[in-house]
Amino acid sequence: MGETLDALRRLQEVEQQLAELRRGEDKRKRQIRIQKRNLAKSVDLIESKRSDERHHQMEVDRLDLDRKAREEALAKHRAALNAARTNKTYASILTVINSEEVDKAKLEARELEHMSEMEKVRAAIEKIEAEQAAQRERLAEAERLLHEYLDETANRRAALEREREAVAETIPPSALVTFNRVSDRHDGEALAEIVRLHPKRDEHVCRGCNMKVTLEIVNALQTRDDIQFCDACGRLLYLGT
Repeated sequence: MGETLDALRRLQEVEQQLAELRRGEDKRKRQIRIQKRNLAKSVDLIESKRSDERHHQMEVDRLDLDRKAREEALAKHRAALNAARTNKTYASILTVINSEEVDKAKLEARELEHMSEMEKVRAAIEKIEAEQAAQRERLAEAERLLHEYLDETANRRAALEREREAVAETIPPSALVTFNRVSDRHDGEALAEIVRLHPKRDEHVCRGCNMKVTLEIVNALQTRDDIQFCDACGRLLYLGT
């Protein structure tokens, strides 16, 4: 294997280790995002429940005013009933009183319904707030784990970054540009080994995609320090030792 391909292989090994560290970081950051989303959802849910609570409270207040107005009207009707001079007047006022009593009972029933619903909403809010406390603890733990991971891997990451720079300096700029482009396309797997399928037959495949590699490419890698691409997946090919 030529010097360029050998350096590219070493560069990929470093890149893979850095990618492993990034995956560990991304995994912990993903947990933080999940906890933040859950917390935001619970905040929105509480606000929605608070709105429901305010609605029920407004209805209770409105119905309470209506009920009190009915009671005042009933008091006046009862006073009029006691002062009635004729049976006809008495019966007429009594009919009004009965109608007012029915309406008042309906108002009281609706008021009780809203009060009951309001209690349910308040209980739901208390439950969500309790869940929020647990969510905040999980978020704090997720953030702690991220900071701990970054602290634990900082030295290794810095060493790998230095090694990457050192190896990159030994690679021709054009080859490095090609490597970075292919690496981005294949999640850090820019190089793929050529595998011989049978020791007695010249049949080779790319380990990256398992597609056939021509003898021309194999011969070129055996004789020259050139970059050769897999025709199928576009990875940079190299011969194993």
